Amino acid sequence: MPATNFPHFATHGPTLSRLMNIIRQCQKSEGKTEFERYQKYKEDMGEDKWAPFCDEEEWGLAEWLVKSLGQTQTDEFLKLLITQNQMQTSFHNNQSFLKKVDELLHGGAWSCKKISVQGNRTDEKGEPLHEDVELWMRNPIECIKDLIGNPLFKDQMVYTPARAYTDSAGLHRVIDNMWTADWWCNKSAYPVYLSIGNIAKEKWRQMSAQATVLIGYLPSGKLDCFTPDEHSLASYRLFHHCMSLLLQLLVAAVYLILAAYVADFPEQCLVACCKENHCPKCVVAADERGDPLELPMWDPAVIKGILEKQKTGHHPAEFEEFGLCTIYAPFWANLPHSNIFLAFTPNLLHQLHKGIFKDHLVKWCLDIVGEEEMDARFKVMPDYPGLRHFKKGISMVKQWTGTEHKEMQHIFVGLLAGAVPSALVIFHANKDILQQLDIREHFNIPKLHQLSHYVQSILLFGATDSFNSKLPERLHIDFAKEAYHASNKCNYEEQMALWLQCQEAVFLHGSYLLH
Repeated sequence: MPATNFPHFATHGPTLSRLMNIIRQCQKSEGKTEFERYQKYKEDMGEDKWAPFCDEEEWGLAEWLVKSLGQTQTDEFLKLLITQNQMQTSFHNNQSFLKKVDELLHGGAWSCKKISVQGNRTDEKGEPLHEDVELWMRNPIECIKDLIGNPLFKDQMVYTPARAYTDSAGLHRVIDNMWTADWWCNKSAYPVYLSIGNIAKEKWRQMSAQATVLIGYLPSGKLDCFTPDEHSLASYRLFHHCMSLLLQLLVAAVYLILAAYVADFPEQCLVACCKENHCPKCVVAADERGDPLELPMWDPAVIKGILEKQKTGHHPAEFEEFGLCTIYAPFWANLPHSNIFLAFTPNLLHQLHKGIFKDHLVKWCLDIVGEEEMDARFKVMPDYPGLRHFKKGISMVKQWTGTEHKEMQHIFVGLLAGAVPSALVIFHANKDILQQLDIREHFNIPKLHQLSHYVQSILLFGATDSFNSKLPERLHIDFAKEAYHASNKCNYEEQMALWLQCQEAVFLHGSYLLH
């Protein structure tokens, strides 16, 4: 079905009309960012930088209202007698306040595309059941333009690749930001986020910088129109269909390339169209993931060919061998110059901190040393600046945060000195000792296998701290949870998009004022 245009707040008032006319005129001049066009509009209209608010104080109040209060609370605050008599603002209720916010510069507009999903279940008349879902999305190209044009990133933006070395002979290379890695040199309510590799990771990782933008909400329908045995596959196909719609403009814009895809392991398998007992990056067999093997990476063209043969009834042996699913139209199939399997980045939070370390290494060591001995060693560790002292031990803690995992890692090796057999030092060479001690039955562990891809990913995309899933999980709070709580919980997707656009408008205007 055709997309339904979503009004991006400002669709009324003479001020907006003048603004759009000015912007259209400015767009004729090449090389102008949205901020520069907005600044020229201000100059042409004879307005000061605080407009549409009266002065700096009123702007400060507006910024606080948007960031701190909901719409009902804003209305109540503005209607207080002390507010009206003492502040005398140019807006007197929430409606007039939002009209002011409407006039601010904001990011890419939202649109809604209706999708009708036909299931394999039928009603009492024998007609197939179907479910209508909504895909809320923004133009990713416009979002990228907003990031490039934001003056906050002007001094942290890089447009050409670079190689850094610790020595003048160029023998010892340093890989940190994305532009220092090989990829740049080799290439001319389900929130989806986007950022660009041009921004320095020091700025990109700052939550307050908003260098990662929300470009869509994928539908999360119940899909009751499918039988239980088909439900999961139907949701996988819906995911790929919606992602195709969301990223279809990238197919035409060949100068924009999907480089890195940050996701946890289940989502990587979903994107790779494979089962979770297989690796979403390479052709390792399902029962060999515990071995230190160097195997070829999956090839997008090969995988597309296998899926096409399966679709046409040829049933290639590789389909079962690679553990593929019957997703015949993966969203990445037509993305230019992209290799989705190489794009999957290391996930420090789930693979290392919560995965290998917490779920496996700590458990193995506890089984070897014993909880009492382990707790005793944590308790007697002396205090030291910068290191956490686990004065009660660790055995009684039921739920750990990623930060606590990292704090434990800082002292773990020293803590176990003399307690754990040296077989753990050279793990793959001597890991059978853990089976002999009945600690593990096997080492066919997906997260253990993923470590074998870390070096390749670092060489391609830079240091792993640039792609930790901790940031997207934190963004879920701002872009999903808080946005949902700001709605009336009925038809909430549209209200969430409006709320986010309001927040973004205030943030962008703040960026404009700072520069």
